[in-house]
Amino acid sequence: MISCTEFIPAYSELFTFLEEKHGREEVDRFWKYLFEPDGKGIPLINFVKEKGIRGCWDYWTGTLNEEAADFTMYLNEKAGWYYNVMHHCPSKGRLLELEQSIGIKPYHDYCLHCDSYRAAAEKVGLKYIYNFCGVDHAACSMLIYDPKVFDGRVIIDENTEIMDRRASQNEYFHRDFHSSLNMGLDYVGEKYGEAELVEYLRSYTSHVYGKLPEAIRAEGLGALKAHIENTYALEHAPDAVRTALEGNALRVEIDYCPGVRHLRETGRRVSRWYAHSTSVVMQAIADASGLRFEMGDYDPQTGRTSYAFYA
Repeated sequence: MISCTEFIPAYSELFTFLEEKHGREEVDRFWKYLFEPDGKGIPLINFVKEKGIRGCWDYWTGTLNEEAADFTMYLNEKAGWYYNVMHHCPSKGRLLELEQSIGIKPYHDYCLHCDSYRAAAEKVGLKYIYNFCGVDHAACSMLIYDPKVFDGRVIIDENTEIMDRRASQNEYFHRDFHSSLNMGLDYVGEKYGEAELVEYLRSYTSHVYGKLPEAIRAEGLGALKAHIENTYALEHAPDAVRTALEGNALRVEIDYCPGVRHLRETGRRVSRWYAHSTSVVMQAIADASGLRFEMGDYDPQTGRTSYAFYA
């Protein structure tokens, strides 16, 4: 499993992978697939269909607080506008931090994926203006408005709702990232086949977990045990995993996958490729660490499985 707390580098790495393999236009096609306003992927369309411009406020209230963003949002339904100032984007900000700490390079057009939200806004007649000045330091802003109501003026008055948040006020934990990862695995697996999906996941593992094999070689299987347990702790699911370190063997029992559970609870179809986010990633870690890896049966309904590493 790739944790929802580790999704952002997986996202950026997939953009880079698709462009290197199939050109910049393929990244745009993938974004269109993710943000297609049909209610099955990124759920903004469901909010704005039900509540109009207030749906923008409600949608980003959930996602930005769960992502622990630094932001200030404004909503004036009477005047027909929603304005969001991102002081520090947790997504781009996370990539910039990882660039400094482990050397991964953020996808060069990373912030442009957010412009795909316009597909949902415009489908219900809203208009959208993005300000990408500042993305180099993880800042941006956007104005969404109803052209039938908006008179071109953004005036903060007694009819304006304001939400001001700082990252320190929230925990970084956005479960719905599991949906976007699921869609990404499905996109590559269905369109390009297993070999290319494996290539992407191995590339992701090499770039994002590159320091883990060094720790395993220096500290032994205990470093890998701690890494796996921490993944499930960050998922708020420590009960999902049981580990046993015995001599030169590390055995892991997964009672359920938090990602699979979230997808099923929210009515999503779990990709038939989803198990690869465990099997391929763990095999790649084993290969880079000089370990032997074995994985048992995988239950696609729950994500229940077992695997072991041998030194």
